[in-house]
Formats: sequence, C-alpha cells, structure tokens
Amino acid sequence: AARTGSFGRARLPSTSRPGSGHEAHAMGADTPLTPLKDPLQELCERLAAEIGVFIAEKEPDAKDLPPVTRSRDLTKADFTVQWSRFCAARKVNPVAYVTELAAGLQGKIESGAVPGLITRVQAVGPYLNLFVDRARVFRLVLNLVEATGDTFGHTDHGGGKRVIIEHTSSNPNAPLHIGNLRNVMIGAHLAKMQAACGWDVKQAFYVNDLGAQIGLTALAYSRVYDKIKPYMKIDHWIGAMYAVMNTCQELQQVGVQPGDLEDACVAGPEAVAKLMAESRAAVAGDEKKDKGITEYFDIYQDLRERFEPMMVVMLADVRSVENIKVEAGKLNLAYERQEEWAIKIFRKMVVDCLTGVQQTLSTYGVQHDVFDFESELGWEGSNDKVLEIMKNSDYYVPQTQCNDAGVPQGAYLDMAGFIADQGYKTGKGGYQKDYPPLYVLRPDGSTLYTYRDIVYSFKKAARSDLILNIICSEQELAQQKVSLGMMMMNPEMKGRQYHLSYDLVKLTTGKMSGRRGRYLLADDLYDDLKTVIAEKMRKKFEEKNEDVTPEFFEQVTHEVSTAAMKYALLSVGCLTQINFDIAKITDFEDASAPFILYNSTRVASVVRKFDTKVAEGKVPALPALAECDTGKLDDGKEWEILMEFVLPFASMIRDGASPALPEPPLLPQYGTHKVCDFLNHMVRALSGYYGPTGVRILPTDSMLEGPEPWDGAAATHARVHLCKAFKQVIDNGLRLLMIEPLERM
Repeated sequence: AARTGSFGRARLPSTSRPGSGHEAHAMGADTPLTPLKDPLQELCERLAAEIGVFIAEKEPDAKDLPPVTRSRDLTKADFTVQWSRFCAARKVNPVAYVTELAAGLQGKIESGAVPGLITRVQAVGPYLNLFVDRARVFRLVLNLVEATGDTFGHTDHGGGKRVIIEHTSSNPNAPLHIGNLRNVMIGAHLAKMQAACGWDVKQAFYVNDLGAQIGLTALAYSRVYDKIKPYMKIDHWIGAMYAVMNTCQELQQVGVQPGDLEDACVAGPEAVAKLMAESRAAVAGDEKKDKGITEYFDIYQDLRERFEPMMVVMLADVRSVENIKVEAGKLNLAYERQEEWAIKIFRKMVVDCLTGVQQTLSTYGVQHDVFDFESELGWEGSNDKVLEIMKNSDYYVPQTQCNDAGVPQGAYLDMAGFIADQGYKTGKGGYQKDYPPLYVLRPDGSTLYTYRDIVYSFKKAARSDLILNIICSEQELAQQKVSLGMMMMNPEMKGRQYHLSYDLVKLTTGKMSGRRGRYLLADDLYDDLKTVIAEKMRKKFEEKNEDVTPEFFEQVTHEVSTAAMKYALLSVGCLTQINFDIAKITDFEDASAPFILYNSTRVASVVRKFDTKVAEGKVPALPALAECDTGKLDDGKEWEILMEFVLPFASMIRDGASPALPEPPLLPQYGTHKVCDFLNHMVRALSGYYGPTGVRILPTDSMLEGPEPWDGAAATHARVHLCKAFKQVIDNGLRLLMIEPLERM
C-alpha cells in the first residue's frame, strides 16, 4: 500500500476530511491554488472534497473520517487515505470496507458523478489509494510558483502574531567567534523561516554593557584611545585590550605589578625568570597564587608577542594604576549611576565594538531590528519597578548580611517552593527535583545579571506575543529560571518565552580563550574559507576555459564562502556538536552549500541554453504557461520531484518554524536544519533528472539538424517551465538560509 511518510505530510484540519462539506467541494478542479496557503494541504483538501460527496452518502454522521495524505511511494499511488483506525472504532474489517468503498467510488468516477482531479481509486488492504490527473496538477502547481515567485512556500500560518527572536547578544568587548556565529545563524535563519510563515518577526540584540569585563575594557579603552591609532579591525582591537587589561588585573591579584613585568620583558628572558622566582617566593605556601603567577606570566608574554605596540602604550599608563579592579569597579558604578563622563567612556567603547561586530554580521547578511542596552533597564526605572513587584511575592527571600551559616547571602526566589505549590511536574519531562533558587540581588542589594534578564524578558513580552532566545546549551538552566521567574510574577507569562539551545562548535586544533585574546574568529574563518573557495573556483573556470571578470570572481567567491559557513552551522540539529572541517564544507561534490549552489546554477544553465537556442532561431520561443501542454511532463522523475519537493516546500518551512508550543519546561522542537536537508535532497534528485541517464530537456543540434523535422517543442517548453519552477524553489530555500542564489558559478 502507498503509505504516507512524515516528511511533507499535510496535517489536515477536520474540515478537510472526506465528507466534511468543506468549501473546497465547491471549487472547480482547475481553480488556481491560493497564495499564502500550503499547496499540499490545499490539494489534499480538494481531493477530500471530491470523494467527500460519495463518502457522505455512506457515512452521513461520521465525524472521524481519516485525512487524505500524500503517498510515500509514488509508484503505487499519488495520494492515499488510511482507514484502519476508522474501521477499528466500528469493529468492521478494514480490507472489506475499503474494497467496497473503492468499487463504489470508482463507479462514480467512471460515470462522471465525481468530476475533478481524481482519475482512479484502488483498494490495497486498509488503504484507499488515489490517482490524479497529473497534467492538471502540474499546471496548478506551476501556475502557483510562477504567480508567487519569491514568496512561493510562504504561508499565513503565523497569523501576524508578534515574535521577538533574541540572538547574537555577544559581549560588546570582543569580536564574534565561531560559537557566536552559530548563535547568529540559528537566530537569523529562524527569523527568515518564521517570517515566511506569517509571523511578525523582530530580531533583537541584547547589549550586555554592564559587568566587570566591560568595566575593565572601558578602563583600558579610555586610557589608550587617544594615544595610539588602532591597527586592526576595531572589535579585534578592543578584544585585545580586554585580554591585556584582564591579565594585568590578575597579575595584581597575585602580587605582581604589570609595570614590573613589562620592564622585565624589555630587559630579556633572564629578567623575566628572576622576577617570576621572586614573585613565587613572596607567596610561598599559597598554592593558588603560585599557580596564578606561573599562568599569568605566560599569558602576558603570549599577548606581548602579538600586541606589543599596543601594550607598550597601555602599560605606560596602566603601571600607574594602583588597583585595576577597584578603578574598573568605580567606572562601572559611575556608569550604572548614569554619570555623564562615564557614559561617554562606556558608550564610545561599546558602540565602537558593536560597529566592528556589525561589519562581521553584514558579511553574512544579518541585520538586527533593535539593540537593547542592559544599562538602560536601570536608567529607565524598569529594574526598580520589577523589583517592587518581586518583593511582594511569597517566594522572595531578601538579602542578609548573616544567614543561617553566618555569612552574607543575596536575595533569591524560592523556585522549588513555587514549583511544588503550582503542582508542576518534576523529574523526567518536568522540572529537576530539588530545584535551585534564583538569586536576584547581591548581599549589598545590587542587582545580578539573572535579575536583569527577567526585567528584559518582561520588556520583550510587552511588545510581543512570543519570545524566543537563542542560547548555548550551557545556559539552559539559567534561561529556564528566567521563564519560571516570569511565571511566578505573572501567571500569564506561562508559555510566552522559550529558548532554543545549541551545542558548541568543536575546534580541530587549539582552544578559544578570551583571557589570552585567542579565538577562532568569524572574520578569520571567512578569510580562510574564501581562500579555499577561490582556489577551487579558479580551477573550475580554467577547466571550462571560461574567462570571468575580477568583479564577477570576487562576487561569486564571497557568496559561496559565506554560504559554506551558513550551511555548515545550520545543516545539523541545534543540539548536535559541530566539528568544523573546512575541507568538508567547501566540497563541491558532497552535502555543502557549494554543492547546492553548483547544482542550482546547472538548472539556470538549462534555461540559459534554451534561451540561446531561441535567439539562434533553432527552437520556438517559450510560450506562456497557459499555452503549454503539461501532459508532456510524463517522466516519473518529474512527478516525483514535484510531489516530494515543490508541493511540500511550504509544509517543510512551517514544520521547522512553527512547531507546537508545549507545556513548560518542555521546549518547542524547531527544525533549523530542515531547509539545508531539503535543498540537499532536492538537488540530488535534480541531478538524476537532467543527468546523463535522466530526461532529455533540450534538443541536441543533431536532433535539430537531422533529416526528420524535430517535433519535441511542446515537451521542451513544458520542461523549461518546470525547470524554472525547480529553480524558484531552490532560490527561495537559499534565501531562507540568507544565501543569495547564483546564475553562474
């Protein structure tokens, strides 16, 4: 029997079931498919309506009729209806029931009583298999693709509901590294998918401009900015400053003045060794400080090898700072208090760094709609307002300078008590047992970042119907606590905020370290990818003896390089760890962006070659689709690609972008890998379609110049229209991945 697979299955509402009286029954079989509707679902509804009149005579009161679904095995049927559950509920033999049903329905079809797309039905076990007029289905679908163009596959499923996707949100004192970039790609791609499903999507960047790291960096930037001109990209420059300033601070914490180590470095290795020996002797017996001296001497010298010009200037100033940690803390406090002089320092550094970050994002075609600054939550009074509400909660435990253990303790929310009182599930499929508290204030009453995350979440909730936060899996518990805290303060927040977590990107060599200023930078990785891609592209052009302009070559290598990165970061499920391998992701013969783009341009090449033959007067010009004979599309591969890729395209997007929203703490299962998987399979199917053993789309010169007149114009015209539709689907999928389609490669 032709069974329905999960991929591309039309999940139909009850009104689309046979005999429901759905309005599709009133439609003619050739009524155009509706833009912004799922064409597979709409087609299933029409088929259900066609057979519905007959089935209603047999089952006038049934409310549980099974749906029409796409067949998994297109060699056995086009669509199918599975009757096992229906028959089991009535305790009737499903085989006998379907056999009788098929015989009656076939008689109606042959008599013309059931006009429409269905040409034949067949009983196979408990399945009623449906066969349709393929030429008419081809015409319906090709007309829809042509009419909707770049929006084919889009639906109104989201109904215009507002969603905020917060992604990237990297610390504004360093460049983006490969881990950040996975966050970026997941968030930006999901935003594209949800917009295609009719959601009103906004992409937000939460600027963490408070905290010790930012204060240290701002202190360094303020002292060096006007003394040396940056000699690297500005976000790289600021990231290096943080690494140096943090090292200087850590040296002071173990009793070493950075100026003394700088002088020793200038004097030579012997002076450095002597200073280290003296420093270790001074902390004899303190294992932690001894280890710190060894570690930070090494880090300082490593940084000096890479950033010496900047460090010489920085250390001339920093050596006079008696306590870097205290000075950075003062600067932080002044900024939180909204003192104008501190705002100028912080905002200059933060905005400069974000400018560099945005340059990287622009390389990949990513643009946020809003940048929300953490500091402004306090300045606008949101922190105080939310805290007043929180303090009235039965689960709020205030800070104390002496808890039961005799030590200071910050204020927290009793999450375990809240979960128990609400009767929320714990253990498997629920919240963890012995749930830890959510600390919101330090013992001195100052706010913690976890508290400010709650405040920001309420701010996002005020301007959206749904919040999605893209986070590293290491932050999973913290994000869950924030959502619980929102529910504790306002029960209406239940199910309003979810997070999508992703696993790390594994490096083949070395480790990332912000303290050492060592990252696998997104910018550097782009350069590496582009170098490899450029060499491969150059060889391909040489093999084809094609002469291209430098501008064209630059454009293509840029698009292919960024596409390779995007595909590599999106082609697997979010919780799958990525082992980054440049050789694999730049492979033109394997599952990769270059592979998809290359095969996409092959489809474009077919159309381009047809246009050339038309211009040369060898074949008739392409008529409008309405004038084409889609009955000429008689190869099984053509029907298979239409049914498995063109028709289910919208369903695939919807399934990936708009899964069911479960009861917290369960999370929606977003499929940000689905588009990559879909395109990879589609271009492989296309390779078999127009490859050496596939369908002859264009006539050869020998066919055109032979003794017998060529009579294949009608089939060629239909197939060129079909190729254009295939290319449109691929292009629309690529744009969801933020990859610009190419015509040549």
